[in-house]
Amino acid sequence: MLTEKQTLRYDLLKATRYEVAAAKACYEFITGSDNQTPAAPVDGVIPDGVYLVMADDKNTAVLYRPGMQLMAEEISRCIGIGVKQGDRSLTVSLRDAADGDTELTTQKGGSRFITNYHDAVTDWDGEAGTADLREILHPNIKLGEKEYIPSLGQLYFILAHFREINEALNAVGGDPLQDLWYWSSTEHSATFARTLTLNNGYADGHTKATNQLRVRAVSAFLPLVVNL
Repeated sequence: MLTEKQTLRYDLLKATRYEVAAAKACYEFITGSDNQTPAAPVDGVIPDGVYLVMADDKNTAVLYRPGMQLMAEEISRCIGIGVKQGDRSLTVSLRDAADGDTELTTQKGGSRFITNYHDAVTDWDGEAGTADLREILHPNIKLGEKEYIPSLGQLYFILAHFREINEALNAVGGDPLQDLWYWSSTEHSATFARTLTLNNGYADGHTKATNQLRVRAVSAFLPLVVNL
């Protein structure tokens, strides 16, 4: 005979299709207090999902649920939208890093070239790509101290969560991602960098110093405290 708590846990496990982490997160949410006191990740694992990343010394992240009501303080403190899926995660900035479309660089250059498309798709190191472009990066692109231009692989990750990210961006007054071309920091050569349109996922290469596309910066998603 199952206890009341065990029955609830079993029902949640079935409802989440036996995803243990998701069931635990639901259980903690249901049995937790109403004041949403920050709680540590379940078993040290941060559940997959979309988060509101807050500006504070604890790097707090609040799990975002569609349609949830946000307080004015939460909206004003939000500095980015965090996304986690499996072992992949990043934080999307609230707004583009440039005012409208811009060239990626001021001239040819760079040295971190990935010429094979399949290798470029799996490139997840936007920090290294941005560092390679730093000296010739176009001045229109304003990056924060911990921000960088996403790699092609990271842009595809953003595209996979396009709707969820935009819903969270709208909820906190950020600028939604557009169905347009975006620069990645994955370079094909001294002349070209990889690009992705968030309209249909088509990847291409554009001339870094002459073509004008959008830039949405990202940063690491490493929350220490999670509201569930």
